Amino acid sequence: MGVRVKIRIVLKNGKSLETVALVNTGFEAPVAQLLIPVKAAEQLGLWPNLPDEAVVEIYDTAGGPTRVYKIPSWAEVSVLTEEGESRRVLSDIVISHIEVEALISDKLAEDLMLTIERPGEGLWRFRSEDKERRSEKPEYWM
Repeated sequence: MGVRVKIRIVLKNGKSLETVALVNTGFEAPVAQLLIPVKAAEQLGLWPNLPDEAVVEIYDTAGGPTRVYKIPSWAEVSVLTEEGESRRVLSDIVISHIEVEALISDKLAEDLMLTIERPGEGLWRFRSEDKERRSEKPEYWM
């Protein structure tokens, strides 16, 4: 099943988007990164006119190398729960042509204080609490 959480993305320019993201510990990054599909980037106004700070990089994926567009330190990401919003974490935005859902990198998950309890059942919690939470339903951007 995996663990998916509802998130809020707030860009430097004030534009925002709420979506569901997969917590993907296999998405290893040196800093907090949120990968979003092109369709989500369009909704945020980041595609096709990328900010000047954007760089093209090649990321290794399970399907092989792929080209992505990274915008360093461009957004604050938070987790939304029934109780409210978590703290916001500064994150790179990575735009992908092949992914259809948002992916939270290992470092972003750590900075958001997410702990995966039972991935097969989709259970998670914040590191600072004991309450186990259920995974959200996937949101696909196609």
